Amino acid sequence: MSKRLLTHFFLPFFLALVSSAHGSTAALAVYPVPSAVAGFCQELEKKFADYNWGKPRCEHFQWLTVRKSAKGTPLVWTTFGEEKSAGAANTTLVLCGVHGDEITPVKFCWDLMNELRANHEFKDKMVVVAPVVTPDSFIIPKPTRTNGAGVDVNRNFPTLDWKGEAHKKWVKDYRKDKRKFPGPTPASEQETIFQMNLIKRYKPNKVISVHAPLTLLDYDGPSLKAEAGKSAKELLEQMSQKSSGYKVSNYPIFPGSLGNWAGKENHIPTYTLELPNSDPKETQRFWDLFKDSVIFAITHKMKPTVH
Repeated sequence: MSKRLLTHFFLPFFLALVSSAHGSTAALAVYPVPSAVAGFCQELEKKFADYNWGKPRCEHFQWLTVRKSAKGTPLVWTTFGEEKSAGAANTTLVLCGVHGDEITPVKFCWDLMNELRANHEFKDKMVVVAPVVTPDSFIIPKPTRTNGAGVDVNRNFPTLDWKGEAHKKWVKDYRKDKRKFPGPTPASEQETIFQMNLIKRYKPNKVISVHAPLTLLDYDGPSLKAEAGKSAKELLEQMSQKSSGYKVSNYPIFPGSLGNWAGKENHIPTYTLELPNSDPKETQRFWDLFKDSVIFAITHKMKPTVH
């Protein structure tokens, strides 16, 4: 049989087989890795190898980057869906790797990206994923909570109470614990500005931030008792149910935290998923436990918020 006939008869069968396995032939797409991101991807490969996670395969995603960390590492994100739909009925921002020593959330975001890429369509929704918000604290040999400048970027958002309370709380409650240093000034860190700019650019209807190891699901945003919070409450309850009744906790809010800035002050429903631990060997278990919960959250439509 000629090559032309082989192609004619077997190529459609091959494409159908691949489509069945991956959700669509689009899952096979490979993209050129931007030169600005190439070095970072090489560092990620080393970390993935250290944790026996396979390869990150950066070429499977379309990376965007605008700014760099204080140490010159690109701060990257990728999107699923059309940007023209941003701010519409269903735009979700997912953040992982906010604290570099919280290992498992990074792999969780990678599992999510692979799932979204292979098995989902985005006609009526958009998902923005920043899988390693604070890369300098993750790619180093011994990961740290703080960024390259020694700042906890989840205490660095310019909340209304930052100037009056951030340093006071750091001194009084944390006895100047270096791991929780809120920074010299609000929004002093590139990683903080990076998250703020993603929110300003895409105007998400909800934010999901993945952390470890507190074993809980936390919510910040419009009051769950108010009219604006009804949809947020429904989603919170469903996320818990779809992850085997995972504990929902009203965790304290902190000066300079994402939940304070995005949820409380800007009225964006913000969900913090705290995985049970940071053991890199547990990542598959965590993905299996929370996959349905997070996918449901992404597909759950919420009214656009003004921010």
